[in-house]
Amino acid sequence: MSNGISKSERGGNSAYLQMGAWYDQKTGHIHLTIPGTGWFHTTVTDDPKSVRGNPNLYAKLARALKEAGVPGPDFNASEASD
Repeated sequence: MSNGISKSERGGNSAYLQMGAWYDQKTGHIHLTIPGTGWFHTTVTDDPKSVRGNPNLYAKLARALKEAGVPGPDFNASEASD
């Protein structure tokens, strides 16, 4: 996985993405990146009206950040467990 992306060893249609994630408290966005690609960097927000809004994904990422012990936003526990 030299660039953080690899096909599943079991074949099929799955790819594995080694990602970094961090919370920007100033903007309220969670950033996602795949180190080594030079092109994969995006953000997610909990605002459903935003083009980058996805409350369910945002809550799951916020939970993952919390479980990793790094700063993250408050999140809706029911959204993070669906």
